[in-house]
Amino acid sequence: MKKEIEIEKLWQDIDVKECDNVLRYDDLCSNVNYLKMYGRPNYEQNCETFKMLRKIMGEEKPAIFSFGCGVGLDYLGAVEVFGEKVVYYPIDECKWAITETKNYKSFEPKLPKRFMKFDESMFMLSITQRNPVLCFFHSLYSIKKDRDLKKELVKILQSKSNFYFVCNFTINNHFGPMLNERDFIADLMQDLSKTFALKKLDILNERGILISAERKN
Repeated sequence: MKKEIEIEKLWQDIDVKECDNVLRYDDLCSNVNYLKMYGRPNYEQNCETFKMLRKIMGEEKPAIFSFGCGVGLDYLGAVEVFGEKVVYYPIDECKWAITETKNYKSFEPKLPKRFMKFDESMFMLSITQRNPVLCFFHSLYSIKKDRDLKKELVKILQSKSNFYFVCNFTINNHFGPMLNERDFIADLMQDLSKTFALKKLDILNERGILISAERKN
């Protein structure tokens, strides 16, 4: 029987002062408070999302691009479902203070040591030919607002044979995709629909969206 990943060890026994509940990436206390509140639910919902993805992909192996990945909790979900050899690209413009702690550096399975910036991730996406999975686990707008995200994604994805797109809003159990984010996804899929056969699936009781795309013959 596979041993459950004990994600609580990530923040266990870290001695921090009292602080408010506002998430500040460079503040260890803020990181620990956030993870105590949302770490376990995020991990479990990411696992559920990846299980749904695996049902669709079958034995194919994903190349996961995790935008706004934070400390990489979704990597643990990917390992749980796809195994430790899963290809995973952690993308985040902000560095979390907890990534410098002994807990993080000694955690098993190993968490990401290096995080990509957005431009680097776009390059890696451009050269990934099979099964790219674009994951937005907190918000589509974790990307800098001065980027034309839809334009950049359409340009790169047009060259692919297939891809998967996942929006899973796990920052809080009660959140779901906001209307403007649903509109963004609808516009993106509309722009790609001439090239790809698209299948959309609501997941997590409609708190998430999973889309598979195969190039038309």
